[in-house]
Parts: sequence; structure tokens; C-alpha cells
Amino acid sequence: MFVANGLKNDPDNDGWVLGWGVVRSAPWHLAGVYATKEVAEMKASEIGSNYEVRYGSHRLGSDDFVSGIRFE
Repeated sequence: MFVANGLKNDPDNDGWVLGWGVVRSAPWHLAGVYATKEVAEMKASEIGSNYEVRYGSHRLGSDDFVSGIRFE
């Protein structure tokens, strides 16, 4: 899984960073976390129509990604 360098730390969760995740809900797959929406959208379009771009928080070293906002 790709995680962009220089992502901002999540101020509410130690060890987590904020970014644009490329995710598939079922079965769960976090393809990567990117610094910009545009780059995340390009990656999502490359890997398949069942992937979505969401802004949220990612726990480094895991495939955990939490988002309350869905971007289409």
C-alpha cells in the first residue's frame, strides 16, 4: 500500500495521518493514502471503478482508514 510522504499528523489520534484514501468497501482494501484529491482520483480510476476516494485519517503501519466524508 502506498502512503504519501509529508501527510499531516491527525491532531486527534497519535500515530495517524490525514489524507485522501483510495478504498474499496467490499471486500475492504485500502490501496493508498495521498496528499491531494487529484492524485487519489487518478489512482482510483487506474485500479477500478469499485474504488472510492475519501478524505480521512490513516493509522500508519496498518490498513486502517476512517472517514466521515465521502467524495465522488
